[in-house]
Amino acid sequence: MRHQYLFLPLILLLLLGRSAAAQTSGNPILSGYHADPEMNYFNGRYYIYPTSNEGTGGQDFHAFSSADLTNWRDDGVVFDVGPQCTWADFNGWAPSVVARNGKYYFYYTAEVKIGVAVGNSPTGPFTDIGRPLIGSDPYTVDIIDPHVFVDDNGQAYIYYGGSNGSKLVARKLNADMVSLTADAPVNITPQNYTEGPYMVKRNGTYYMTYSNGSWTNASYNVQYATSTSPLGPWTYRGSLLSSDAQNQGPGHHSITKIPGCDEYYITYHRYQNNNFSTRYVAIDRMYFAADGSMQKVNMTNYGVAPRVPGGACPANILVSGGTYKLTHKGTNQCLEVAGNSPTAGANVQQWTDNGNDAQRWIVTLEADGHYKLTHRGTTQCLEVAGNSTAPNANVQQYTDNGSDAQRWRMEAVDGGFYKLTHKNTTQCLDVAGNSATAGTNVAQYTDNGNDAQRWQLTLTNLDIVSGGTYRLTHKGTNQCLEVPGNSATAGTAVQQYTDNGNDAQRWVITREADGFYKIRHRNTNLCLEVAGNSATAGAVVQQWTDNGNDAQRWQIVNMGDGYVKLVHKGTNQCLDVDNNLSNPGTGIHQYTDNGNDAQRWKLDLMPVPLNSGRPVLAARDEAPAGALTAYPNPASSGIMLSFVPRESGAARLEVYSSTGQLVRHLALQAVAGVASTNVLPAATLPAGLYTVRLTCGGSTQRCSVVVTH
Repeated sequence: MRHQYLFLPLILLLLLGRSAAAQTSGNPILSGYHADPEMNYFNGRYYIYPTSNEGTGGQDFHAFSSADLTNWRDDGVVFDVGPQCTWADFNGWAPSVVARNGKYYFYYTAEVKIGVAVGNSPTGPFTDIGRPLIGSDPYTVDIIDPHVFVDDNGQAYIYYGGSNGSKLVARKLNADMVSLTADAPVNITPQNYTEGPYMVKRNGTYYMTYSNGSWTNASYNVQYATSTSPLGPWTYRGSLLSSDAQNQGPGHHSITKIPGCDEYYITYHRYQNNNFSTRYVAIDRMYFAADGSMQKVNMTNYGVAPRVPGGACPANILVSGGTYKLTHKGTNQCLEVAGNSPTAGANVQQWTDNGNDAQRWIVTLEADGHYKLTHRGTTQCLEVAGNSTAPNANVQQYTDNGSDAQRWRMEAVDGGFYKLTHKNTTQCLDVAGNSATAGTNVAQYTDNGNDAQRWQLTLTNLDIVSGGTYRLTHKGTNQCLEVPGNSATAGTAVQQYTDNGNDAQRWVITREADGFYKIRHRNTNLCLEVAGNSATAGAVVQQWTDNGNDAQRWQIVNMGDGYVKLVHKGTNQCLDVDNNLSNPGTGIHQYTDNGNDAQRWKLDLMPVPLNSGRPVLAARDEAPAGALTAYPNPASSGIMLSFVPRESGAARLEVYSSTGQLVRHLALQAVAGVASTNVLPAATLPAGLYTVRLTCGGSTQRCSVVVTH
């Protein structure tokens, strides 16, 4: 095996060039001691308003802003309770900011009362109205933690109430946002409420989220309840965010929605490493399940990826390889092949939900990043006739041929619905005239944001494709089941690691004669195994030579929400992430089945590589043996670039920046069948996303690498 280094005289240019933006925000995201963060999106920037300098009496409020969630700046003091407030001098806590009427309203706690100041920008200057907005209340003496929510009909509500009495009170605000209506305050306290309320409305449901426990220790957590009204009554739903082995006392949070997308982020404060003297602000993704419930958040130390609103919305928790029912928004009409026909060219329409296979579609992620929808039980795919780009072109089913006519971009949009856009066009899957009538034709039409182009995707089956290649993702994180170093050595213990597309994170799942599943590390004969076939909780999970032993047999149990649990044969021990941590490199073991998210995995059927040339329904371990791979990825020092040439001759490895600039180049002499490994010295590259291109024998392969520092 050859080891070479990639050098270029372009290093000087790299040193002079501008560094790429960070790939994740990291947690905590703000330097220093801050708490009670509320994050909003105003005029193209994110703003976090926390409690600052609480140790000195908490009188001055800062704002922090970012264009992409990852690079934050301190915009300085935006309001100072002492000099800018005539009625209070100290204990300024827990701000909430609302944009309305062309102005910004800054609500805050001071001396156990609630005030409001008004400004012309997200960073002020803010001018206090000269008196407390709320100075007394019939239900609580702890008038703190204001949160203001404006409903779809324009009515604004202010929620407040703290741990001294633990009551949640709501009042209505007038349209001027600085005075209260004549309506009496309402005690709307949900189960387990302590303080820190925050309201989210999604798809007609009101989600009241709030802190529970003591803010001084690890008991602090976030819980939630739901209602069909902003004033309750509430149905208690349970925990949303709680302590783990590394980070304790998460709470007093806010939830931020990306405009136009069904995409949410939770910002909160927490203690770290059992040090209860200092609180830090962190941010993580938050997801809704298919049934509308909030999924429990796994705290991370890596934070979130850059996110600038605009462009396509992510597909969220869509499971590649799952069978879905697509229901037209606001109706019970489902996407259906007329007559459940298996014939190529059969028309697609909507029809009343009847549970028939005519209304079932297998959704798979393809190698081009788009999705293919295959009519269940056939090889017929959802297709735009003639691959037309014209509005009103008919949608039909047709034999799977890998054409762009059969490729769709899936976007999770407002309210938990999806928009399906025909690849390389602005044409969306559309019900003619937004009709609710059974039998109405389905065609494509120009993207117009209409409900005619909105579909609910309901997972109905999660069939395991025996022989398919899968990625196993730990619930609530982007950490994947991985063999460290992509090792082929028997006995290597498995871990979780950031999703990087490497074969180290690819597993071939086959159903065996005993009805259980064997899970094999791709491109080796090593299987996922419990060391020594132990039935003990905490036993190490490793890879080992395929020997047909029960140690290598797993029951895969569909949990009905898009996730599965993997149970070691003959035991109640499940594949489990140690302490349910989301950190890259956390070890995997087996542990007693306890229903914890640490034991929940999403199985995504992985696409056939672009250069395979074979259109098939499911990916079945078909990657070429010589595929270009990178490991570790992400990395801050050396990245190993490996491939096995299919033929001898000249080869080139080229590395391009995210802007398309060539930053590394190496000419090689390839020998067919002889593995070549080349080290990319990532430490000399600015942090960012890079594309590696291998050209050998007239063919080209690519992979992406992430450099972090």
